[in-house]
Amino acid sequence: MKSLLAPALLISLMCSQAFAQPATMPAPASQQGPQGAQAPQNTNSPAPPTTSQASNTAAENQLDYWQCSLFATRYDWWTLELVVTTLSTYRLQNCGPNGMDKITTASAAAQLKPVATFSSVLKGVPHQTLMSINLTPVVNEYYWVSNLKFAVVGETRLSLIQLFKTTKLQGSKNLAGSNYVPFVIRGEAHYIWNAGTLVHRLVAPNGDAYIMYAYTRGVQASLTRENLSSINQLLRLPTGWTFENYFLDTTVVVRAGIESNNSVTVIFDDLTNFYVLYK
Repeated sequence: MKSLLAPALLISLMCSQAFAQPATMPAPASQQGPQGAQAPQNTNSPAPPTTSQASNTAAENQLDYWQCSLFATRYDWWTLELVVTTLSTYRLQNCGPNGMDKITTASAAAQLKPVATFSSVLKGVPHQTLMSINLTPVVNEYYWVSNLKFAVVGETRLSLIQLFKTTKLQGSKNLAGSNYVPFVIRGEAHYIWNAGTLVHRLVAPNGDAYIMYAYTRGVQASLTRENLSSINQLLRLPTGWTFENYFLDTTVVVRAGIESNNSVTVIFDDLTNFYVLYK
């Protein structure tokens, strides 16, 4: 069993490591939207904001508001699962694009001892959220780590079978295989995209659609909200996957509720941008 521990811990890097080499951002290119959606005439131009969008811009989704994350891992020997606990500065403070620079994994692990005993603590990269409105509450106590406040926002459990499928037990060289792999996160989530909003999504070969809900410059420094439409030219999409841009013709709501076992399913791409499954 100990031989599984090292590669198992690698999967906890899924939101904190850069899997792609930096590249020059290409010029935006228009794409054909999915059936039933309005294709954007200019992917550089955002959709006209609604009242909800305008009010939200003044809140947490403002252009200079960044959320930072820590990922704490431990093994549940009773269930033979790797447990990844996500802690975030969400709604607690703006960590800034360089907010994690003063934090070391050793200091984070020491300061998080009141939360639980973890095998390791890993740093994520700052993200900005992209939904029109984020109604997700903060329901847990916060903890100081260096100069930032972090609270637990979710938990992911990965079985040994999932770990094997993701890492193939080949160490860090195979970590890129965890890109585009769905992970279920239990916790609070309530996201809203207004009709008329320009969104970016990934569609899996089986038809599952994942809408981008957060982006980062941690891998590709030139990324901005305005040029996300052209990142398909940088992504190394698996066979059968597609990247799409389009204006929503209806409101999209993603919420962790009783029907979903209080969880959402997420994936991340080569550039560590986050997407969430939606119907």
